Amino acid sequence: MISNGSDSEIRKLQEAFRLLTRSTNTLEEAYSTLKNQTNRLNLDLQESRNFLVDMVTSLNCGVLVTDLEGRIIMKNPEAIRLDTDNEPLVREWTGMAGKTGTASQLKKQKISWDAPDGKKLAISVSSLRRGTEAGKTGYIFIIEDVTEVVRLRKQGNRSERLAAIGQVAAGMAHEIRNPLGGMELYASLLVRELKGDEDKLKMVNRISAGIQAVNNVVSNTLLFTREPIPAMREFDMKTLLEDTMEFAGYVFDQNHIQVKTSLPKEAILMKGDPDLVRQVILNLIHNSVQAMPDSGEFFLSAISVEKNRKPFVEIVTRDTGSGIPDNIRDKVFDPFFTTKDSGSGLGLAIASQITQAHGGYIDLIDTAQKGAGFIICLPQGDF
Repeated sequence: MISNGSDSEIRKLQEAFRLLTRSTNTLEEAYSTLKNQTNRLNLDLQESRNFLVDMVTSLNCGVLVTDLEGRIIMKNPEAIRLDTDNEPLVREWTGMAGKTGTASQLKKQKISWDAPDGKKLAISVSSLRRGTEAGKTGYIFIIEDVTEVVRLRKQGNRSERLAAIGQVAAGMAHEIRNPLGGMELYASLLVRELKGDEDKLKMVNRISAGIQAVNNVVSNTLLFTREPIPAMREFDMKTLLEDTMEFAGYVFDQNHIQVKTSLPKEAILMKGDPDLVRQVILNLIHNSVQAMPDSGEFFLSAISVEKNRKPFVEIVTRDTGSGIPDNIRDKVFDPFFTTKDSGSGLGLAIASQITQAHGGYIDLIDTAQKGAGFIICLPQGDF
């Protein structure tokens, strides 16, 4: 027989086993619940990470994240497209921004940067911190391409100056033309009266030539003051450029200038005024020839590009002439501004008017070597 003491101990053991089983079941349920919550958190974290990656990837500005040593740990496609995923360049930006920051926290800084390819970049630099109490662990760079914004601002300022000068020029041109007509009439009468007197006729002819030169300036001034209205029609820009270069071939040959062109095989169809566009190209050719009196090279290219999902044609000209000094680059499109001994200084101002009338622009570009470079950007229109 089993003693009552043994029965009591067995019951205690059984009760302890039941409690252990219940605790184990509770722990298993808690573990299962914790595991499900962890899986949910991991899934939410992955979804948040994917959302963040998708958002950063779709931004139309560049994003770079670096550690404190300037090593890039994250970059989006726009940063790559802008060719800014360059660690030495990023470290240079950090140094520029860090001049006003502190050791623990870099204040958000704006940096302006001129890229080698001519792009204007605006970069925001700020510190990266992980956790509310953590110190600075790296840097975040937000990079915006502001080339078009800067160009539009320059073009707006240029248009305001042109409008103001144009009003004054128009009044002066009319005032000059009135007495000029009388002078031309009297000079022609003198020619009749002085037939047979060659010495005096030479002086009168010089007066007539001077009157004609002034009249040409007045005519160009009046042309400038009238906003050009393009006679829009469809034409092939490639053919126009080829014909224009052939037309200017004699001038190039006479000045011993080598010509290089880069044009696509296919046509560049667009809507515009081919006569006005030809005037712009010829003006640039004329300026380049004058800048290379003792031979040189002239380069012309044209390509179709897409801007804001619309087709444009970009025409680039470069020469190996004397170039344009930095201190006057902002003035070359101003009317009556010229560095030449002769000329009205209206050629580039009129070229700017023509391109704007087509919904495009003309601007200076940097060249790898000496000389001047221009870019003409015109919308191709809808077909």
